[in-house]
Amino acid sequence: MKNIKWPNKAKMALTLSFDVDAESGWILNEENKQRLSLLSASAYGRRVGIDRILRLLKKFDLKAQFFIPGYTAEIDENIVRKIDENGHSIGCHGYYHERTETLSYEKEDSIFQKSKAILSKITGKNPVGYRAPLWEITPQTLELLKKNKFLFDSSLMGDDVPYVVPVNGYKLLELPVAWLLDDWEQFHYSAVPQNGTVIEEPDKVLRLWKKEFSALYEDGGYFLLTMHPEVIGRASRIKMLEELLSFIKSHEGVWFCTPEDIYRAWQDNRLELNEYPY
Repeated sequence: MKNIKWPNKAKMALTLSFDVDAESGWILNEENKQRLSLLSASAYGRRVGIDRILRLLKKFDLKAQFFIPGYTAEIDENIVRKIDENGHSIGCHGYYHERTETLSYEKEDSIFQKSKAILSKITGKNPVGYRAPLWEITPQTLELLKKNKFLFDSSLMGDDVPYVVPVNGYKLLELPVAWLLDDWEQFHYSAVPQNGTVIEEPDKVLRLWKKEFSALYEDGGYFLLTMHPEVIGRASRIKMLEELLSFIKSHEGVWFCTPEDIYRAWQDNRLELNEYPY
């Protein structure tokens, strides 16, 4: 990991991000349309979880990054407006939460354009960030991120700090993710398809995330949490997140930032980044 000099002499940087998948990842399957328990569990995030998240962010006076599939935005425009009105950044996350490696160039391009148009119509702002569904990104996706003028991506895992991905002369900012900092792997459960056999206790996840934060804090790294409203928005888990944020806030020199904050610092030459092909 390259030792980064963060802006304003910060010791490390931290971003909170939320993927508002809701029903988008399930609805393409005709069988799932009959599975109301599955769909309602997914809808819980936009019906209940989002409000809990927004209240918590307001309590700590923090801004976060939300990635929203086009389908979610279409079926619940109010949620998109609420996130935007609270001052949070919104990026694209597919339309039906499609795996990118299954898509032709034309199909993936149409999804980018459609998703951007939907979010732009609701918020009046052009999305500049992207996160690939399931974090599956391909060379074709990178080309289309360039074509559709995205400024940053958050799907790759090649470093502990932000870096730059060159795409035929275009430089894309990458905000790297990690499976251990994703609530889905810890908490989500679905009967069919079965996603894990253990629903972890919040205290266990709190210990895990505290340990990773502390190690990155010591290294001067970048702590990026990926969370889902239908998962982290459950009552005991939002309390766990509140406890984590209180712990983090007790440390000096943490730069709470959105991807757009990092992009501006990079463009203003206040942040020097490594460059990798993926």
